[in-house]
Amino acid sequence: MKNRAIIIIGILAAILLAGFFYNKYRIAPKIKLESLELTYLDGNAVDFNSFKNKKLLINFFATWCGPCIKEIPTLEKAETILEKDDFQFLFISDESVERLQSFKEQAGKQLVILHSKRPLREYKIFTLPTTYILNSSEEIVFDKIGIADWADEDMIANLKAIAN
Repeated sequence: MKNRAIIIIGILAAILLAGFFYNKYRIAPKIKLESLELTYLDGNAVDFNSFKNKKLLINFFATWCGPCIKEIPTLEKAETILEKDDFQFLFISDESVERLQSFKEQAGKQLVILHSKRPLREYKIFTLPTTYILNSSEEIVFDKIGIADWADEDMIANLKAIAN
């Protein structure tokens, strides 16, 4: 009887622990644009009013993150496709500005890379990449943790539909 109770308690503890880690690493936290402390790579503060009436794709990434780097070409292609639909893509990292500038120069990409003054973990972002889609009213309408093929035809159609 005593062994059965120990087994049941162990199973319950394992379930609770699994739930905790799932929530921490596989569910995108809710964010508010105004809570993000961001600068452009030139050091100027980001004013989200400059993105008014735009649909935003916000991608939290790191230059050392293999999946992040792997999905960037699909994000670039999606950005080109969705530009005419008033989408703005923003890439956010808490790495040093120097590292981000170097990455942008080496990659030869025209990405809008923003520097987070605060560590991403303070926004409860523990898994990279983490991506959000905000409609023109700045409401999160979609979030995704992990890599995706953002240029896939179905994904593009989905992004257009959910952001309107």
